[in-house]
Amino acid sequence: MIGWLIIPFVIALLIGVPISISLGIGVVVFVLVQSTLPLSILTQNIYEATESFPLMAIPFFILAGELMNRSGFTDRLINFAKFFFGRIKGGLSLVTITSGVTFAGLSGSAVAETAALGKTLGPAMEKEGYDKHFSSALIASTGVLAPIIPPSVIMILYGAMMNVSIGAMFIGGILPGILIAFLLMMVAFIIGLKKDYPRSTVPLSWKGFWDVTFAAALAIIVPIIIILGIRGGIFTPTEGGAVAAAYSLLVGGLIYRSLTWDGIIKSLIRSGIISAVIMLVVAMSSPFGWLLAYYEIPQMFADLLLSLTNNPHYIILMILLMLIVIGMFLEGAAIVMLLGPVLAPLTAELGMDPVHFAIVMVVAIAIGMATPPVGVNLFVMVPITGTTMEKLSIAILPFIAVLLLALLIIIFVPDIVLWLPNLFN
Repeated sequence: MIGWLIIPFVIALLIGVPISISLGIGVVVFVLVQSTLPLSILTQNIYEATESFPLMAIPFFILAGELMNRSGFTDRLINFAKFFFGRIKGGLSLVTITSGVTFAGLSGSAVAETAALGKTLGPAMEKEGYDKHFSSALIASTGVLAPIIPPSVIMILYGAMMNVSIGAMFIGGILPGILIAFLLMMVAFIIGLKKDYPRSTVPLSWKGFWDVTFAAALAIIVPIIIILGIRGGIFTPTEGGAVAAAYSLLVGGLIYRSLTWDGIIKSLIRSGIISAVIMLVVAMSSPFGWLLAYYEIPQMFADLLLSLTNNPHYIILMILLMLIVIGMFLEGAAIVMLLGPVLAPLTAELGMDPVHFAIVMVVAIAIGMATPPVGVNLFVMVPITGTTMEKLSIAILPFIAVLLLALLIIIFVPDIVLWLPNLFN
């Protein structure tokens, strides 16, 4: 019976219908076929899903990222990273990852981070002699950091949906993000040595240090303000998003003086479009998920997994494999809205902390976005650098290997996620 919900949804996706509309098609077909349920459940669930106060943080954080990007925050962060890592063999690849860590605290979106780094560092790496397939793979895998290092749109959605502390998730994502960045840097450094990539010849100086630090300081402290403010109870996640947007406008317009009225208007338009797309997915996921829960599909799924094995580690690994595969095809917002209510109770039964599982789920979804052959980050990089999907899929395999290693470490060493949230309790 539930096939009347799933099959129309899958068919619509395969023929290129946007995911939010595909979800709605599945719901409408199911309700029309199963006449026992009224169509009013569609509108009721849509309204209830979008009236959540924490979800208001999403457009604010997206606007903050747009304003920062147009204000030159990204260039200042890149110059800051170049000063410290540019002199290492293949240092520009390490600069890319370091910039990805800092920029992740500004964007919260894997696609936005991948596109921004690709447009700024992709041409620079090619100019210095880096193989474009390698640089594309490096940037696509670095984009994975954006949903993990706070603030994160996916974490906001998960917290609002599953009633898990957004502040705790923000803090819990810091160490996993640093771990992933460190492992990516190891791979990039080894490849840089093997291929004899160049290093910067600019001499070290105290003046240079203070120049790049002062220029980037106002950008670096943004995530710190947001995380400490939310976790310290100074403001809610939604208010934190508003603070970030106001800060970006103030710094970009009055201090850096690089933010123009045209840039502000374009930032507002683009953030409005992106927010609308996300909220459409949230809205249409709600009745879809409600029908799954009404017909006890989550419990059936849990019973199926438990019938295969009683070992909690194997069950979690199967869940993560599923998340990575689905992450290659669907947007992170849709995955959280559809599978969060299914998987969170199951992992809670297995004794997994809710914050720990939330971060593990976000990491798995993010890895799927960079996994060949259809990870969205790969499609972003192909037109930017002029590589091919085949070459990029091969070049990214070493990075995918360490991303999977990081995911296993995060699963089996929960303190990597939980130590900081417990410390701030």
